[in-house]
Amino acid sequence: MFLLNLPINIKEQAAIERRRHQEKERLSRIFNDKYRTIGIDKISLDEQVEERRRLKELEKQRNNAFNREMIRNDSKLIDHEQEELSQQRQDAQELNEYRRLYQKPEDAKEWDLNNPNSWKYLTPSRINDDDARLGPSSGQIFAGEDLQGSVRRKAQKEQLKKYFDTQIMIKTKNDEQERLANLLYDYKQMELNERSDSFEQSENDCHRAIEIATRNYNEILANEAKIRENERKTRETEERLAEIANTAFSDMLTENSTDILDSRCHIIVDRWKGMTKDQLDDIRRQQLVQIDERQKINNTQKDFDKIWEQYANALAKQAIITEQKIEENNRQIRHHLADENKKLAKQQNEYQNYLNTILYRSTPTAAFYEQFNTTSR
Repeated sequence: MFLLNLPINIKEQAAIERRRHQEKERLSRIFNDKYRTIGIDKISLDEQVEERRRLKELEKQRNNAFNREMIRNDSKLIDHEQEELSQQRQDAQELNEYRRLYQKPEDAKEWDLNNPNSWKYLTPSRINDDDARLGPSSGQIFAGEDLQGSVRRKAQKEQLKKYFDTQIMIKTKNDEQERLANLLYDYKQMELNERSDSFEQSENDCHRAIEIATRNYNEILANEAKIRENERKTRETEERLAEIANTAFSDMLTENSTDILDSRCHIIVDRWKGMTKDQLDDIRRQQLVQIDERQKINNTQKDFDKIWEQYANALAKQAIITEQKIEENNRQIRHHLADENKKLAKQQNEYQNYLNTILYRSTPTAAFYEQFNTTSR
């Protein structure tokens, strides 16, 4: 049976808490407008990935070391057990050989009393009713004599032997049934263990898929941040170049010299009235165009941030749903194992009650065997 009240695995609990903490930190970074606008720290993420890989490698090396140590200890234990069995077998053989050579039954002092064939060499006091050794005064037939006693005792012994053989056959059959039941129980346990291993593999696959999705999402964020940074730098460079060009070649600096320059290309002060209305309107139009372009860029950036926020929420919901499914599967497995253990326990109790109350209720006692061979006949 499986124990359902096992203690909490501290290592597994710590891993779950660490993943939850990392998920909270990741959500706080995603929902932080300032951090999301600036971008993520790719170096820190790479360091975290490297640290996780290093921890997994250390854990793998530790498990391999434990496995090697366990295999070595098992090998030593098997060798020690084999040596003990070999020594016990050798001691038993030497003891039997000593008894066979130096402790023979016929060499004992009381062999004449314990010899099972001693009765074969004795002369009976009387063979039958017409025994020639009996004289005229010898009685021939006495009341209570049982001349067929040997035949009757032989029949009783054969009947008793047959009864014992029947009991042995029934006991052997019951032992075989019990062995088959235990074998079926072992096969059932192996099936349950394989099913538990498959559920554990499915859980590991789900966790692995979540980690892959998270890593891909972080890589996408890093690439998008890099692309936005490059676009921003390119846009700022173009704006600066355009501003320099507009400033260098605009009428504000070049100032049309048609009416305000004299023959020596000097400005006639009394003719300079400042910039014309067309020039001012053109500057204003350019400013409005720049404002519209900037507004479009801001709107595009807001839409992009909104889409990424929805994608992050969807990933978080999917992760929660996956964890709920895993917990539900584990709960079903535990419930199924509990039911199977209850059924097996009930079957075992019923079979044990059958053996104790029905099959072995008429076991022969010592008094039953003591009633035989109580006389010399």
